[in-house]
Amino acid sequence: MNPFVKAQMAVSVGTVEFNKTVGEKTLDKVAQAILTKAKKLVVVDTGALRASGRVKRVNQHQRIVQFGGAGTGVNYAQAVELGTFKQRPQPFLEPAVVAESKNIKKMFKSDGNRVLRAMARAGSTR
Repeated sequence: MNPFVKAQMAVSVGTVEFNKTVGEKTLDKVAQAILTKAKKLVVVDTGALRASGRVKRVNQHQRIVQFGGAGTGVNYAQAVELGTFKQRPQPFLEPAVVAESKNIKKMFKSDGNRVLRAMARAGSTR
């Protein structure tokens, strides 16, 4: 795929046993939070770039927040995010991740603590 067709950020978590329980739901929440923030930050001309934003599930440990790409009619997302030799960058994905970083840590910690408490109640250490 042409690298200028889409802009995306991968959100992933390791594959340890603990992450099997926490990972999927938390990753969905994290990816959705980043998508929501990016949609607020993206520059709007026609609204097509904002409307092309979505979360793609790669596997149980990875989500991609993506703008543009096949089927969206938007082939300039990466040019907006990173700029070109004719256009200054107008980043929206990276700032969304940075802006949500504290919330992301809280989501993983909260969900992790919830799972650990449930495991302790069940008498399991895994």
